[in-house]
Amino acid sequence: MARIKKEFGEGTLFSAANYISWFLIGNFYFLLLNIPLIVVLVLFLTNELSQLPQGFAFIFILCSIPVGPSITALLSTMGKLVRNKDIDITRDFFKAYKVSFWQALFFWTFELIILSILYIDAKFFISSTYPKALIGLVFIFMAAIFLISLHIFPLISRFYFNKMDILKISIYYTFRKFSNTTMNLAIILTASFIFFRITSVIVVCIFSIICYGIMFFEQKILLDIEDKFINKKDDSA
Repeated sequence: MARIKKEFGEGTLFSAANYISWFLIGNFYFLLLNIPLIVVLVLFLTNELSQLPQGFAFIFILCSIPVGPSITALLSTMGKLVRNKDIDITRDFFKAYKVSFWQALFFWTFELIILSILYIDAKFFISSTYPKALIGLVFIFMAAIFLISLHIFPLISRFYFNKMDILKISIYYTFRKFSNTTMNLAIILTASFIFFRITSVIVVCIFSIICYGIMFFEQKILLDIEDKFINKKDDSA
């Protein structure tokens, strides 16, 4: 009886099936909450928008806004899976979505605005006679903002801090734990390469896999943050 329980209740195949189902369902919820962006991307990638209409960039940015809260909810869910090896995917996802919604929306929208401004500046500098070093500086700022965001949203998905503390902690760990930052970036680049160069079928679980990978490499950082800021605050209280 114990053998049967192990094989069908705790065995490798059973665990693998659970993980696959969690990745697929979590990915589905993420896509469901970003239907406007998906429609725009599908039209663009299938060349239905070969001649981009006026205001397309604004439409694209507007449709991208829901990504912040939904990706944070997926990060939270995958983070719990990394820690506990088990989740209630529907309950955990939408609970995290509700709890982290406003902070995730704020930081994601702020990031979109800043990156859009910097991108416009870069295009302007490229088309003018400004020094190439200035163009490079703009792209460095864009890269730095993106790398910092790789810590902001995992942090929001796990803890509640005020906005300034979130920014300070994320900047600190971006450079203090740069190996983790580069691993997070490598996960995104690898998944993107597979999607664009090998098979687009991976879209059915790509975002869940990316979030799981990021939270796997973030777990030590998040434990360190918990020890330094959460437990320390509790002790002082």
